[in-house]
Amino acid sequence: MSTIDYTPGVDGAPFGNAQTNPQSSFYKPLSALTVAETNLIQKEIKRVIFDAAPKQYNALKLLFEKSAEDRNLDEFEYLETTFNRSPLVAATGVAGGATISFDLTAGSLTHISKDLVVIFPNNVKGIITAIAGATITVSAQSGGALPAVVAGDILSVQSTIMADGMTNFANYERVETITRYNFIQFFLRAARWGRIELQKYKNAGTTNYLTVDTENKMKQLRIDMFNAFFNGERGEFILATGEAAKAMGGIYPTMVAAGSANANPTIAGLKAAFETLAFATNYKAEGGVRFIYAVDEMLYELSKVWKEPGIRYAPSDSIADLNLTEYKLGTMRFVPVVCELFKEISCFPADWRRKLLVIDQETITPIKMAGIPQFEMGATLEKGANGSREGFKDWWVQAQLSLEFNNPLGCFWIDVQ
Repeated sequence: MSTIDYTPGVDGAPFGNAQTNPQSSFYKPLSALTVAETNLIQKEIKRVIFDAAPKQYNALKLLFEKSAEDRNLDEFEYLETTFNRSPLVAATGVAGGATISFDLTAGSLTHISKDLVVIFPNNVKGIITAIAGATITVSAQSGGALPAVVAGDILSVQSTIMADGMTNFANYERVETITRYNFIQFFLRAARWGRIELQKYKNAGTTNYLTVDTENKMKQLRIDMFNAFFNGERGEFILATGEAAKAMGGIYPTMVAAGSANANPTIAGLKAAFETLAFATNYKAEGGVRFIYAVDEMLYELSKVWKEPGIRYAPSDSIADLNLTEYKLGTMRFVPVVCELFKEISCFPADWRRKLLVIDQETITPIKMAGIPQFEMGATLEKGANGSREGFKDWWVQAQLSLEFNNPLGCFWIDVQ
């Protein structure tokens, strides 16, 4: 066996610390040192790859807290019945008197009948005695007079009324329903490994890269679902291969389509806007909880609205371990949920970092198609004992999700300027 004879130099050349570096070393000195690499030592690589993604994903946990309900098809519809009582809006004006006639707006015409007691803005009561197209005739109580009416006046509906011995029914009505629908969306992520390539990672891998890569597919799939759950636009996309795929409608687009209340105040006007919208959309029982989804910065601004510090939110289910705080406004309760994904430009438009979504979570139900698991994963066959001729393995994860959103008018959003 041959050896190397040498005279030690100032920098140890041809041996010394400057020459003792692993292959692909990052050491690139700016000095005149002669640097060498050797395959006689291994690179020092930490086995576990650190996950640098943000950890403030409580909103993701809340999304998957509620089990998805089954539907038989990849599209479904559901019906709502509302309060079934609406005020009447005058379309024309008229002078006051014992009996007056004026037109109503088109939206008011399906909520009237004869012998219906109505209340004028000054609290005077009258009774509808005739209906002719859009025109109603209202008579005052005996001996009384009705006020003048101007276009836009709102009349409340007090009650029906009947007299003894009547031989007819005047107040016929049927429940009005609203039909809503949504599509179930399917999600997929995959990775392809050549058979030999994969085996090299298994045999000589320096880190837990294969495990991290597999876990990342599932994490990204969940983020896909989260993004669609909040911002998916119901409709259809034609894929690159020509097939049609149905897309689910998410929370925010459903609220927009339903006409949910909203505002766009400055920071200075946030308090007034939030209070106004909160009371205007309060359909819940006393003490009911609504969740506020926003980035940390916006929730901090909102926390200044409440003069008292928040208290620990104490639900009866497993989300108690999220350490959430609740605030009270009158009899209403609000639980802020940090949603840092809203400011992730790879997931949402830039203006979402200034958005607050106030959601009645009890009215939202995740939906899946019956007979197919909500989450699936697997791998294709490769060459080997199984007889496949493919020289690669595809590892895949897929999922499905939609939502049923009842009464979006019980929710609101704020875009802070």
